[in-house]
Amino acid sequence: MVNQLAGLRVSQFSRHTGTPAYRHTNDRLFAEAQKYIPGGVNSPVRSFKSVGGSPVFVKRASGSKFIGEDGKTYIDYCMSWGALLLGHSNSRVVACVKKAVEKGTSYGAATKLEIEFAKRIIQAIPSIELARVVSSGTEAAMSVIRLARAYTKKNKIVKFKECYHGHSDFFLSGRSAGIPKNLEENVIELDYNNLEQVQDAFSRDNDIACVIVEPIAANTGLILPEKGFLAGLRKITKQCGALLIFDEVITGFRFCFGGIQKAFKIKPDLTCLGKIAGGGFPLAAFGGKKEIMEMVAPLGSVYQAGTLSGNPVAVSAGLATFTMLRAKDFYKKLNQKSEAFYKELEKILRKSGVSARLNHFGPMFHFGFQDKSKFASFFHSVLSKGVYLSPAPDEVCFISAVHTDKDLGYTVNTIDDALKALH
Repeated sequence: MVNQLAGLRVSQFSRHTGTPAYRHTNDRLFAEAQKYIPGGVNSPVRSFKSVGGSPVFVKRASGSKFIGEDGKTYIDYCMSWGALLLGHSNSRVVACVKKAVEKGTSYGAATKLEIEFAKRIIQAIPSIELARVVSSGTEAAMSVIRLARAYTKKNKIVKFKECYHGHSDFFLSGRSAGIPKNLEENVIELDYNNLEQVQDAFSRDNDIACVIVEPIAANTGLILPEKGFLAGLRKITKQCGALLIFDEVITGFRFCFGGIQKAFKIKPDLTCLGKIAGGGFPLAAFGGKKEIMEMVAPLGSVYQAGTLSGNPVAVSAGLATFTMLRAKDFYKKLNQKSEAFYKELEKILRKSGVSARLNHFGPMFHFGFQDKSKFASFFHSVLSKGVYLSPAPDEVCFISAVHTDKDLGYTVNTIDDALKALH
């Protein structure tokens, strides 16, 4: 267990210590990347803008670790932003992917695999009676609000400031350049966990099509729903003829085989899935009540399409992942390991005297500093010793099934030293 590794010190992992060569490699690659890619990255948070310095460039990965182009080994707690619950390059997932690739990489036609994938989702999540497979969480979220507006014949959506649903225009209204001002008229943005605001919005406006929410807000720290919040959303939306949408791109299949809606005992009208469901490949899905989903083309008039939707390689990875997640005590072991890790972290946090808080739920955790400016120093301190956390102060971190006691024990000691340096 983690506490058995308490005596393992950072000095025993000297190969992780930062060197000029380590910095030079990433600096050089980042400078070159910026010549050809906007900001040098293909997704903004990867740029290390929030923490400073050059991002780490990954060469290869296996299990709980990746090796950078700098030659350093890192214990990874970003895990492709939570997509890799089974860790990097899982051998069974890779074997299924290889078989799929040999048959064909993309068909643009229906496959038997898609039927099985949708069937598995429907069996796992009772609120989903029909499912549509897409390629990203952004695409799933974009599609469900279009579907909600069509079904209810209403125009506005309620979303929460603390939740992230991808980068389509409705979800970035007021937050990004290039989005028409008139779009803001149809977006009501409220505070997560504030049921009174939701009730007030519905009392003032009868043109609200849906409420979309992350059941656990995981993009502005880690915020759990207060007692009655999700149930209150369910009650209000039913009373007012609006749909309740759970964005479970992050939470889906992370805490149990199914959605977190199972644990919270709330049945939404529509659900978005992604990340874990794709087994490390670009794959997502949305689904819900049959009468709503039957409005999606070709059955209905809500158009949604995608060249790579239901891609056979990605679906094969997802199916292999689902099979492994059904292993006996998979989630029990994962949660026990995570809880042991958190107990050790909470001990060192209390001793450190640093004004910080550890929030966690299952294999998902977040270090929140009262002074957010301290996160950059903390991040680079642990990074220099081979621990890779999600590189932004508001982003959560993820424990996978393959993080070992040795990994977790070393991480505890590394974080201990980083906190002492901050104090």
